[in-house]
Amino acid sequence: MEGHRRVVCGATQVIGLLAFIFLFYTQSFSFDPINFLLRKQNSLKRNETMEEVGVFEENLLSSFKSLLSDDDLPTLDTTSLACNSATGPSLCVTTNPVKIDTVTMEIYLPTRPDPPNPNRNFSVNEDGQIIQLIRPYAWGQLDLLKTITPVKFLREPPQQTPARRCDFHHKVPALVFSSGGFAGNLFHEFNEIIIPLYLTSRVFRSRIQFILVDFNPIFVNKFNRILSSLSDFEVLNPNSNTNFTNSNKIVRCFHGSVVGLKFHSFLSINSSEVPKGNSMIEFRKFLGKTYDLKSENASISVSKPPILVLISRRKTRRFLNEDEMVEMMEELGFEVVVVKSSKTMSDLDRFSKLVRTCSVLVGAHGAGLTNQVFLAEEAVVVQVVPLGLEWPSAVYFGEPAVRMGLRYLEYRIGTDESSLVDSFARANPVISDPGSVFAKGYFLGKEMYLDKQNIRVDIGRFKSTMGEALRLIGRTTPLSTR
Repeated sequence: MEGHRRVVCGATQVIGLLAFIFLFYTQSFSFDPINFLLRKQNSLKRNETMEEVGVFEENLLSSFKSLLSDDDLPTLDTTSLACNSATGPSLCVTTNPVKIDTVTMEIYLPTRPDPPNPNRNFSVNEDGQIIQLIRPYAWGQLDLLKTITPVKFLREPPQQTPARRCDFHHKVPALVFSSGGFAGNLFHEFNEIIIPLYLTSRVFRSRIQFILVDFNPIFVNKFNRILSSLSDFEVLNPNSNTNFTNSNKIVRCFHGSVVGLKFHSFLSINSSEVPKGNSMIEFRKFLGKTYDLKSENASISVSKPPILVLISRRKTRRFLNEDEMVEMMEELGFEVVVVKSSKTMSDLDRFSKLVRTCSVLVGAHGAGLTNQVFLAEEAVVVQVVPLGLEWPSAVYFGEPAVRMGLRYLEYRIGTDESSLVDSFARANPVISDPGSVFAKGYFLGKEMYLDKQNIRVDIGRFKSTMGEALRLIGRTTPLSTR
């Protein structure tokens, strides 16, 4: 009992001594314990302010800079925001930490953006904040861009109360782009999304978070292999807020951002344009690795008949005498595979492997010829060019095929091979002067030559073109496949 009393007494003396020290310290040094605790709490919350979202890495900065021209870099260094819109649609880069409201697709910057061109895509909102508006799609057609969800850059007021909190912290930058526009058409999917995405994201070596506005689940499923090869993270759907059903805003914080995709040319990559050092040959190697395609060469052993894939269109620009075409190709020694279903071509995992095994790809001008990106080295592309479509045939598929390292042949149909002669006299401008029809408006020309025209190939004349394709893959003597 006595020992217990000594312990209690000792504890009382210690508590009294601590109380004395506390009172002496607070009175002598004006120490306020309440303010101390509040400052401690605020310091814990400081991670949610713009300045402390994360430390910017130097190698990440160089990746951002590689997307901009030399003319735009001073603006980036000064304001941490720069947009490259000298050629084609805008692409904007921010190197400071940002907060992205994925409900409104507003990107909040810690500093006031300095517009490189104050008359382009800029406005002022009701609070007086400067806004940079970007529609992140790589096709500059104005009517089309109106359908793309806009992304806005805003300056977050430094004294905003309460501060925007980060619901999610990401340790990588964000890349915002759209799967709207002409998605669903294979040519436009590669031309305006996949190739530009490869160009824009490749510099980050998969350490980047994709945010897909106008989210199209069919597109994501179709190109899942490519998307997962370019980013280590699942594609973010900004419209999916299942975890925050009671919230009007979902704020995600990133180490900088890129909005928009870099576009060079139709189905092409120019190694001299930023980001420099890329090519369609390298892109095709990337596809080969992504889809696990064998390293084939189109000039195969003479003991096997070369495989020819014929793209058979079902609605417009159809081959009206397709059976005769197939018979002639088989007589030349080709093993002909006729692809009639768009569903078959949509399964890229399987169809890319079929295309890889073929030596020759044949088709009328249209999206199916985009599959040339999967062809083996030294393979041949034969494009049948309908009446009035000489320019788009060359620019969209002919010239790109050559840049990919493929062999390209063009078969331009004659007047008698177009179904339009069944409806118009040969003297009618529709037949004699297609350029004058397009001059009246693109949609008028599109309706006539893309939507209403079919093809009746001159077998004798076309056989000469196919014979040239046979010679290009090292065959001179036909092999019978029967």
